[in-house]
Amino acid sequence: MKALVQDRLGSPLDVVALRDVPQPIPAPGQALVRMVAVGIHPGDFFYTQGQYPEAKRPSLPGQIVGNHGVGRVVETGGRADLSPGMLVAFSATRLWAEFVTVDPAALVPLSNDYPVERAAQFMPAVTARDLLEASEVQAGQWLAVTAGHSLVSTLLIQMAARRGVKVVAIVRRKVEGRDLTALGATAVIELSALDVPLADAVRDAIGDEILFGVVDAIGGAVLTALLEALGFRGRAVIVGAYDLAPFQTNALRVLMQDQVIRAYIYRYFFDAPSVSDAAWITSVLEELADPSVEVLIAGVRPLEDFRAALEETVRAPENGKQVLVF
Repeated sequence: MKALVQDRLGSPLDVVALRDVPQPIPAPGQALVRMVAVGIHPGDFFYTQGQYPEAKRPSLPGQIVGNHGVGRVVETGGRADLSPGMLVAFSATRLWAEFVTVDPAALVPLSNDYPVERAAQFMPAVTARDLLEASEVQAGQWLAVTAGHSLVSTLLIQMAARRGVKVVAIVRRKVEGRDLTALGATAVIELSALDVPLADAVRDAIGDEILFGVVDAIGGAVLTALLEALGFRGRAVIVGAYDLAPFQTNALRVLMQDQVIRAYIYRYFFDAPSVSDAAWITSVLEELADPSVEVLIAGVRPLEDFRAALEETVRAPENGKQVLVF
């Protein structure tokens, strides 16, 4: 079978190659899935560079890469509610390949007609919903969201707006033809065009109201400024780290303002979905499939065209996700 493989650590652009490798044989209790599509996500870059915790680092050489995707069940691994041919979404490892073996508990069943390109964005949708809930921002309150053009952020903006949350979307630069206010953002701040400090720009955007939440994928000076603007009992959730410079805040301010700064990593990064998650997952999938929800997909390419997909992901991630199909 064909698979995308790495032999050393580095950016996927530098270390990933297309190869013919043996098709995996499921061990007892494992499911076999024929992959249909995968999205290219920031986590795939963290993975190939060995930046994840030890349990999630590549085994080199010959590591098949890829963390999230959608496929059709070939063998169920004994899970009673699965059947051959069923469409499933899941998070695991070694997914940029024509066939994968996986713990059947990781598989999330989908309707046969679920839009495949949207199904490949299941984990960004899970992440967006989780981030909104982790921020604890309620209807009528303000939430600041960085990397505003990313898929997770655009989904988060739409989910927030549907629930009456007011969003300040923060972008590096505006994208021609893209209006985040049309997706539900109440205000948009363009970092490249700022003539005042970011904290002041946020305060100007929200007026006399309080910034109750921050969801940040940047870090560094941007996160420092947002923590300065964060209000009483505010919650800051860190989901990414494009800027590896340290961020700063005042310990006394955090204490007296009863603020929380917390990390978020994929809900199913270490553990498979539990039975108790079923209703929540169904709700996320319904929202993701809703045609009124915009899902930014910039390109759909065959596996053999992976390099162009990776290059576009690096060059213009704000344009939307690249999807590889099998």
